[in-house]
Amino acid sequence: MASCPVDQQKRLLLSAALSALLTGIVLTAIYTYSATQVRALSSQTAYANPEDGMRALIADSYTGVSKVEILHADKEIFEDLWFVEARVRAASRVDGKAFSGQDSDNPGSFFLRVHNGWVFVPEGKCPELIALGVWLFGLRDKERPE
Repeated sequence: MASCPVDQQKRLLLSAALSALLTGIVLTAIYTYSATQVRALSSQTAYANPEDGMRALIADSYTGVSKVEILHADKEIFEDLWFVEARVRAASRVDGKAFSGQDSDNPGSFFLRVHNGWVFVPEGKCPELIALGVWLFGLRDKERPE
């Protein structure tokens, strides 16, 4: 039995409607999550640049620091999200974890540009997803005070 052109049109219309609905749900979820995270992150200490933020994290996370070397500091997928990696020579970590048999540690952290500077974003907060929301919806600009 041949399918009717009307049935094909209905299926196509239903597929398009479902695709539009799913796209809307995904975009709404990204917007909601990103806006909530940007709002929360904006209340944290902001740094002039990602490297300064990394140095501040190192100062809070290590004791007896003798040398800090920034190995990598550059944007990730989005201009407003940078990853910074450093080599730290220190006596110990504040949390007591060892340096994996080495005389140094190599921490890496994400930093997001918000309206008042750069803030640290823990990896568990999905920094790439937050940066996607900032890029798609201009959230950094919306958080800027008038």
